[in-house]
Amino acid sequence: MATTRKKKPKGDHGRADAVEMMSRVKEVMSRASGHDQPTRQELAVEFKITPRSVANLISYMKKIGIQISAQPRPRDGKKGYVVNATDFLKQDLSVAEAVASVLLTQSVLGTPLAADTDATEGGVHRITASLGSAVRSKLDRLSGRFAVRLLRAAKPPRTDAFRVVLDAILENFVLNVEYESPYGVKKASSAAASSASASTKARRVETVQIEPFGVFFARRSWYVVARKRPSGDMRLYKLARFKRVSITDQTFVMPRGWNLDTYLKHAWETIHDAKSTPVKVVIDLTASVAGNMMETLWHPSQHFQTLADGTVRFTATVAGFDELVWWVLGIGSNARVVEPAELRKRVHDEIRAMHRMVESES
Repeated sequence: MATTRKKKPKGDHGRADAVEMMSRVKEVMSRASGHDQPTRQELAVEFKITPRSVANLISYMKKIGIQISAQPRPRDGKKGYVVNATDFLKQDLSVAEAVASVLLTQSVLGTPLAADTDATEGGVHRITASLGSAVRSKLDRLSGRFAVRLLRAAKPPRTDAFRVVLDAILENFVLNVEYESPYGVKKASSAAASSASASTKARRVETVQIEPFGVFFARRSWYVVARKRPSGDMRLYKLARFKRVSITDQTFVMPRGWNLDTYLKHAWETIHDAKSTPVKVVIDLTASVAGNMMETLWHPSQHFQTLADGTVRFTATVAGFDELVWWVLGIGSNARVVEPAELRKRVHDEIRAMHRMVESES
């Protein structure tokens, strides 16, 4: 996910960051591929950088495989940069680069992440077509021997929903959404109550207006972070539950500096609990599972400490305990909550409830 990017000075006072650098590369390629090849001085004025910085930019372009050179312009004889735009895509990538560009794209986007098979197939086809024959042959040989296995959503989002949400995020448009709750409808009558499966046959569908701030993928689903109208509450909406979605002609103003990384900073996985103050959690893990647990980044704030008895103490700062309770229960008897007391109580209460359920079946 993208992080807040501080504005860096240009010219002699600083270097462009990666995003700005690629933006300049695209601009040079666009102009140098046409009839009006830009000179070094013209690019320096346009980008508000020094001629030396332009020379560094051209060197960078050559380094990444773009064939660019300075040639006299027909109209005035000044040396302007000329590039064949197709040269950049016709590079003979290494197998590792091709795997990153093609196989990972195919494996990850081919799952129910975006649920947009047209975009996935089109993107993969474009990248593959640009590769040299030798690398394409190697990719074919890797087919069936390379995979990215992710948790799969039983109900992926609609293709049109994903595209509409992205369009709305790009232009800050308000969305009209028919949103299906994962929970059954409330009992409306005794007749409904008499049916044990009534709540599972019908789900509550709510029509809402939301201001989409961002979209992200976690575990097996896409989620939209949005501000609900008219309450102004920040909510998390699962994209797969969008029955219908359409863009309105209304726009909204994003809070200055807002980004997903900051918003989800204290969430365990997906649930951001704005009403909870981030607190430090301490969980002891037995030596039998600690080795595997330490190999995963469970939370950005995590820290592991090996204690004298071989137990490994896990600490992190999180807001909201729902997802953390599920995580602890998944580890079972190899995890013990040390603090806070509220988290320990919630885990113990759940264990007791599970015990009562098992006892009632015997």
